[in-house]
Amino acid sequence: MKIHARTERLLLRDWENSDLDDYALIITDPDVMKNIGEGKPRPRSDAEAFIKTVLEHQQTRGWTRFAVEHADSGQLMGFCGIDDKMGRYDFGWRYSKNFWGSGYGYEAAAAALWVCQNTFFLTHITSQSYLENAGSIRIIEKMGMVKIGEGTDFGRPLWVYGFKNEWPDGLR
Repeated sequence: MKIHARTERLLLRDWENSDLDDYALIITDPDVMKNIGEGKPRPRSDAEAFIKTVLEHQQTRGWTRFAVEHADSGQLMGFCGIDDKMGRYDFGWRYSKNFWGSGYGYEAAAAALWVCQNTFFLTHITSQSYLENAGSIRIIEKMGMVKIGEGTDFGRPLWVYGFKNEWPDGLR
């Protein structure tokens, strides 16, 4: 298993097939999923498809939404990193609610962003959030991103963020 970054409390690592059960628990939690996509829990089959995709991305390009593991307990906390299914680099995360409110989100985001920019040399990274997701917006802004555009997803308004020096004219 490749470790991409290590912080005092976290490991950002490659995914393993054995992560499936823990990840399935995360995406079936209504609280976790309320600010993602349709805002509804997802079935285990979505976790299976996700794991298949990230395992493939690890092999073909090296970067993905990295698995985030709690360093002390070894528990899968969720993910953090980049996806490109929207035709641009979308930085995002998803965590078990057991790990909310302790600063893990920003800690993982800062480490994953460093890896994406300095190991894989990715630029023009964006992140998006529904307006009511104050926790994610705080992390995005703390990472140094600014609002560069607006949009909708599943009929819900969202803001798109990026680094001002990479998106001087906003999202086009």
